[in-house]
Amino acid sequence: MSIPFGTFLFSRIHQLGIDNILGCPGDFNMTLLDHIFNVPGLDWIGCCNELNAAYAADGYGRTRGLPGVLVTTYGVGELSAINGVAGAFAEHVPLLHIVGTPARAEMDSKMWLHHTIPSDADFESPDHHAYSRMSAPVRCCSAFLEKVETLADEVDRILTTIWKRSLPGYIFVPLDIVLAPVAATALDTPLVLQISNPDPELDSDLANKILDAIYASKKPCILADILARRHHAREQVMELVSKTKFPSFATDLAKGFVDEDSPYFGGLYNGHLSVSGVAEAVEGSDLILNIGPLITDSNTGGFTRHTTTEQLIMLHPAYVSIFGERHGGLHFIPVLDLVLQRLDVSKLPTARTIESLKLGQPPLVFKSPADISTAYFYSNVITKFLKPNDVVFAESGTAQYGINDASFPAGINFNTQLYFSSIGFALPGALGACVAQREIDAHKDGPHSRIILFEGDGSSMMTIQELATMTRNQYTPTIFLLNNDGYTIERAIHGPTAKYNDICPNWKYTELLSTFGAAPESYSSYSVTTREELESLLFNNKTFQEEENKKTRFIEVKLDKMDIPWRLSGQMAHMREHLKEWFYTYSKDRGEVPRYY
Repeated sequence: MSIPFGTFLFSRIHQLGIDNILGCPGDFNMTLLDHIFNVPGLDWIGCCNELNAAYAADGYGRTRGLPGVLVTTYGVGELSAINGVAGAFAEHVPLLHIVGTPARAEMDSKMWLHHTIPSDADFESPDHHAYSRMSAPVRCCSAFLEKVETLADEVDRILTTIWKRSLPGYIFVPLDIVLAPVAATALDTPLVLQISNPDPELDSDLANKILDAIYASKKPCILADILARRHHAREQVMELVSKTKFPSFATDLAKGFVDEDSPYFGGLYNGHLSVSGVAEAVEGSDLILNIGPLITDSNTGGFTRHTTTEQLIMLHPAYVSIFGERHGGLHFIPVLDLVLQRLDVSKLPTARTIESLKLGQPPLVFKSPADISTAYFYSNVITKFLKPNDVVFAESGTAQYGINDASFPAGINFNTQLYFSSIGFALPGALGACVAQREIDAHKDGPHSRIILFEGDGSSMMTIQELATMTRNQYTPTIFLLNNDGYTIERAIHGPTAKYNDICPNWKYTELLSTFGAAPESYSSYSVTTREELESLLFNNKTFQEEENKKTRFIEVKLDKMDIPWRLSGQMAHMREHLKEWFYTYSKDRGEVPRYY
């Protein structure tokens, strides 16, 4: 027996546990989309444009740990999506981008089809493969499906590679391949998703070396980073924290990954842009177990992370490094599993207590003229508002810096695009989280996790139309629209009063859900300008509380335009000094007149 390739493809995706496909229709993918509905339990979520669909697929992947799947058409659709795919690639999010392309015969005969571009300036022939080459730097694998006999193997290769590497991959499906026959029995072979390394003896040797280093240490600590989350290591990391009782820290990107109500959690380590005492505690350790590192400017306090190879054991998806001795081509999961299996708690050094580290409080560097300040909003209000197991998205900008001053309860799934920082990501990302969380809730009993979005006014204008997709599918997130009158993060970087950092100030945010088609009974909108209004709404308003997970709740919070979180202002200052020195040295080394920028 055989089944059409389109049915095989979506059946195989559904076998991973994925119940929804995101994207936009186009004439080269619509016959493929028909096959979604041949798979019981699989559905389609159409987005307003392909960029938003890619952001949503990214948000889905962050929330579920499974690949977010989006389908676009060839050329115009896939190029619109590529920025969202690039963000997922930069931050190690599993994502599958399926592109419907012209038929093989059309491409082989170089037909001048719509959506194509010429292969050269003379316009002699079109280049049908130009777009697939454009996405090459932002994918870990791809398959341009041309041979009918290898279709099933190619799909399985892409899906397993995406899973194991937690990165985006592409499948290009020519129009005439959609109905190509695939053996139905190919669905009976399970996908091999187990993470393993080529040399188990090396895994064992490295685990023993790590254990020896732990037993010999005097002042160890654990530093968890975002790649530990991306590679499904939360249980292992929390087991390591609870067994060793070592002071444990997370980076800004990995906020919430280590339970912040744990007695062993010491805070966020972001170089010198850490709460007082944190950098001293981490950098003063003789052993730092750094799990899942992603070392970037925004995740190191503007390159102010000061650790040495003599302190560091780094467990990464692509290598294991023990005090500078690096072993490439290894995934950290098998090694970490062995460490946990063999850990002898009787040999552990006496751990420093969190109380002994003398950790301080976030500094107040800006006194806001508005009644609601960023510091007050996150430290006082959001700390109290959040509940265990909430799924939280913070937009690129002041939100992703300010929210780090909130204390999270256990089990928070926190997401922000701090590294790639594409403005507008978080709102469609939260849409993807809504899709993912509904799938999760369908398979579990008990209370459902809330989706909570912290969105800026400027960034919302990039992708606000996905409110329509939320309302159409009856998702019920809680959205805080932080209205600070423009691009405040850009004002912090350059041009605080420049015209290019201004936006239209007259949007009627509380009317948006109605504009995008929400029925009056499906949402509630509020606008608050004072602390009393905000706290009364969140904590004393019975109607607001009863609407939780039943209605979309939209709260506009008005802030001062220059209310810049201390981590953001500090990072800008450190980055300016770093670049100033770098540019000076660079121009001098080139024989140019040394200058500052």
